[in-house]
This record gives sequence, C-alpha cells and structure tokens, in this order.
Amino acid sequence: MIRHTLLFAFKGDVSETAREAILAELKTFPDVYPQMQNWSLGTNVSSRDQRLSHGMSIDFEDEEALLSYLNSDTHEQFVREKWRPVIAEQSIVAYEYTPRPSAADGGEGQIVQNQRPRGPYGMEYARIEVPDMQATIDFLEYHVGLQLEQRTDEYAYLRSDIEHHAIELISAPEREDGWTTAIGFSVESEEVLEQIRARVVAAGIEVLPLQERQAALCDNGFAVKDPDGLIVELITGFQEYAEPPSIEIRPLDLVHPFLATTRYEEMLAFYGDVLGFIASDHIVGSATFLRCEDRYHHSLAIQKNDEHYVAHLCFAMKSLDHVMRMRARALYKGAPIASDIVNHSASTSIAFYLHDTKFGPRFELCDSHRVFTPEEHETHRARKMPADPRNIDVWRPASDDWGRF
Repeated sequence: MIRHTLLFAFKGDVSETAREAILAELKTFPDVYPQMQNWSLGTNVSSRDQRLSHGMSIDFEDEEALLSYLNSDTHEQFVREKWRPVIAEQSIVAYEYTPRPSAADGGEGQIVQNQRPRGPYGMEYARIEVPDMQATIDFLEYHVGLQLEQRTDEYAYLRSDIEHHAIELISAPEREDGWTTAIGFSVESEEVLEQIRARVVAAGIEVLPLQERQAALCDNGFAVKDPDGLIVELITGFQEYAEPPSIEIRPLDLVHPFLATTRYEEMLAFYGDVLGFIASDHIVGSATFLRCEDRYHHSLAIQKNDEHYVAHLCFAMKSLDHVMRMRARALYKGAPIASDIVNHSASTSIAFYLHDTKFGPRFELCDSHRVFTPEEHETHRARKMPADPRNIDVWRPASDDWGRF
C-alpha cells in the first residue's frame, strides 16, 4: 500500500467561509476518486508543532493508483484554481507500507470510503450452440483470430488472450443457425460475488448452478437467467494460461455482448439494479450502453427490438491495422461483412462486423474502445442521445442514413 499524507495551513487573510469551502470539497474526494482508501481529514492537535493547521491522509493500492489521482484533470484544476490561492504552506509525504490486519485507525479524521454497489468486473466468454462445429472453428480461427485449445465431439474452447476461453462452442447439429445460450462475466472478489448474489435473491430471481464444466474452470460462481432467458454466469478465479496465444493477429479481449430484447425496461432493471452494471449512454427509446468494473465504455449493450437474441459479440484487436487486416481477409475469402467500417460515436472505437448465421451472432472486431479513467467511472453521467445514426457512427452523412445497420 501507498500512504499519501498532506499537511497544510491557510493564508492568514483567507476568510472562514473560504476555508470551510475548501475543507468541504476535500471531503468529497473519496466519492470522486474511487482509488482512494481510508481517507481521513482533521485539524492539527499537536502540542509540539502548530505551523500546519490541518492534515489529510489517504491510502492507495499502489503507485499507479496514486498517480492516477494526482494527475487527473479534476485534481489538477482544483489545485490550480482553488487550492494554491488560499494555501500558505504545505508538506506532502507518500510512502509504501504493509498493512497490519489488526491495526485500527487512530486518527481524529473521519474515515470515508466509496459505498457504490459493485457489479461484475468484465466479460469473459460466450457459449454458442452451432450446427457445424468444424466450420465454426475454422471461421473463428481465420476471421476472428481465436486459438483452439480443446475440442471434443460435444464442445470446443477457443481463446483470445490468457483467459481459459472466450468462446465455448456446443455441437447442435439439429439447429439451422448458431444460437448464443450463455454469457459469462468475471467478478473481482468473493465479497462482491456475494453482494451480487444477495441482490439476485432479494429480487426474487432463482440462483442457478454453473454449467458443470465451467464450475471446474473457476473458483466460485453462480448463474441466473435474464428476463429473456439468456443464462448469465458470474464467476471468480477464472483459469488463465501463463502466456497469450502466439498468433500475431488476434483479439486482446472479449469486450461485450449486444443484446436485442422485447423486454427493454425489464432488461435494464435486471442488468442495472440487480447485477450492478452502470449506464454509460442511452440512445433514447432505442438502446443503452452499460459498463462493468473493467471500465470499458460498455461491457454490455441492450437494444429494444421485436425479438430477443444476442446480436453481436465485440472483440478488441491490438490495433486498427489488425482490424483492417482482418477486414482484408474477409474480403479475400468472401466472408459476409454485415456492417463495414464504423466509427462509433459513444465508445470511440472503429470496427467492422462479420456475420454468418450458421456461426451465431455477428462478430465485431474493433480498435480503441474507450476505457474510462477511475474518476470517470464514478462520475460519468450517461448521455441521452437522439435516435440518430450519427450517434452510432460519426462517419454517417445524415440523420436518415440507416442503411448500414
């Protein structure tokens, strides 16, 4: 842990009102900067040294978290515009220490921590039933860049990075088209997992066991069904490989599913109020983008529709160059490009979409999907954007240009 301590004294001509305003703003910091732990603020009561009148102390997980706070735009603005004009003297110390579990806080200040309910950390995998296992494997290897790790007559696992798998295929020769039956999200700790489970139970939703194979690939978890019947698995301790695949042109991460639904409001309540996803942006009357604790602009998107299905799965590539190389492969092989190069307005990613119904949902390959800073993750206000295609793709020429979707 890093302990960051600030000691300070106000200038003599600063009014009491101005002093109280500064102290009041400091008290809001734990809600604005989520990387803070064990925040405290108090008046100097030392009988030995009264040069500095106040002290503030904060713990951070590591130096990266400390620097994220210190270098954030809002902190810099506060220091420049409000802090420096009223502070006569200050002293700052930051040092590394190992917490003692039994140690109690002995300071005079108030301990404040962010109490926002936590949601899942990020998407890990999707489970898809497909009529032709080998053809689907070939498609995902060549056109998406996944690596096959295990295959039986019943199922196959393919991965994009070090996580055990990003796609699980289930052989279903009776189907004409592929169908996504489950999505899996990691949870950052057992404590958060139990908090989510408690909200599920309180909402009167049945808690289901994990698929047996999946239960063997993680430490703990459970499953629920969303209002449309899609299985959502929530897990901790997902198994990982020591190294990523050696494939050069491949995805780095499975970012999100895009769900079409006839129960739009019910789905928003389920994923938001119960599971803990946070709305990032709305296309009014049409779609909502929601994020997880991994801070991608959206780790889930929900669209109002006349039917329900998993519309697409988004993979983040290493670079725009790799997105374009995959697009070139699709053009060369005649693979169906369902939606060509799109510059997403909200998430800032540039992507294209592949779709062959035999293999399940569309597969989106993108670059530069927006990731919120820790501060933005806690303070971002979801925008309400009109149902205009330019709010989906900034390269659209006009508000009536819906042809690409």
